[in-house]
Amino acid sequence: MSNICKIETKGLGNGSHKYTFILDGGFFEAFENDMISDAGITVEATLEKNGPAMRLSMLINGTVTVMCDRCLDNLDLPVKIDETFDVLFSDLSDTSDIADQEISEEKDVVVLDRTSADIDLSQLIYDYVCTSLPIRKVHHDGECNPEMMEKMKNILK
Repeated sequence: MSNICKIETKGLGNGSHKYTFILDGGFFEAFENDMISDAGITVEATLEKNGPAMRLSMLINGTVTVMCDRCLDNLDLPVKIDETFDVLFSDLSDTSDIADQEISEEKDVVVLDRTSADIDLSQLIYDYVCTSLPIRKVHHDGECNPEMMEKMKNILK
């Protein structure tokens, strides 16, 4: 797995810290994803640190290339995701101390082991991109491969 989406947290000072990650098809290939054949995605991450409390905001924008369910040609789909997480550190063998921390009800929470030196966003980014894709992935009417559409008409006769 690639380390291109990691944010070092050890020694990070208070305040706002901005990070940019550029992802291509290789990112999804590393997850052994056979649905996404290529990608051009930019992730803008902002980590707000205030003492032990951290809040992470991610803007994920770009396109992914998938196979059209109708004609099997490549189809570029837009991706636009805006998510914010509270980042909590805990002894992962005993998560009772998480209940003592203030958690925003409208935010998702990422829990990291207290000994973690970084936040790896790879799995989060992968999951959000994959779940943002429509169930049915097809070209707009009239944009499918005409040769394949003709073959399908002949088969369905």
